[in-house]
Amino acid sequence: ASSDDNVESLIAHEIAHQWFGDMASEKSFPHLWLSEGFATYLTHIYLESKYGTDSLNKRMRDDRDEIIAFAKESNRSIVDSISPLMKLLNTNSYQKGSWVLHMLRRQLGDTIFHRIIRNYYAAYSGKNADTRDFERICEAESGKDLHVFFDQWLYSPGLPHLEVQWKYDDGKKTVLLTVNQRQPKMFVFPLEIEIWTGSGGKTRTQILSVTTQSQQFSIPVPAKPLQVILDPSTSLLFEGSARIIK
Repeated sequence: ASSDDNVESLIAHEIAHQWFGDMASEKSFPHLWLSEGFATYLTHIYLESKYGTDSLNKRMRDDRDEIIAFAKESNRSIVDSISPLMKLLNTNSYQKGSWVLHMLRRQLGDTIFHRIIRNYYAAYSGKNADTRDFERICEAESGKDLHVFFDQWLYSPGLPHLEVQWKYDDGKKTVLLTVNQRQPKMFVFPLEIEIWTGSGGKTRTQILSVTTQSQQFSIPVPAKPLQVILDPSTSLLFEGSARIIK
């Protein structure tokens, strides 16, 4: 990024703090992501509105790389009572907190997500909130039970490490795909895949609901795929790739 890009990002980040961090503040330092994760992601949203979704996706991929590297050095969750408190000014509070908001947005949709942000601010403007307060706002606006989402992404360390294997059954015209989670604690999440077939370069996207440590999926596809791509829309915080097995 150029210095101009960095300056624009920094200014947007600090302006976002007028709302999240200054006006609506966290009750205690373990919930610092409610300031820094919010300012980080709202900066991304501003830059997305100015430069487009491709720009957002690149920034999220760059942040994801930083989170993966940080997770290898730190076995800490986002909501964390580590001391001294300045140690909370880390990748978990900034980039990973931002990624949690991004996944909420992708899973709930833009309309509900923006309503959540507005209503959370309305409820806690001039007040203090913690992560469970934000969770209650999210559940009220989405009508969904988000306890598992919050527990695994905010109160547990790490992220999914995926080994995805696939093969094509020509007789049944299906892709047989296995998703293995290699990290110690199992996560539950939607995984979008894109299947490239040889018939005119066509693609098919499908969202898989991953709910176990090792899971198999059978997906009808008319011709043998050239490639299976994980998370084409940059919607999931994970590490891993897909490979074909003979």
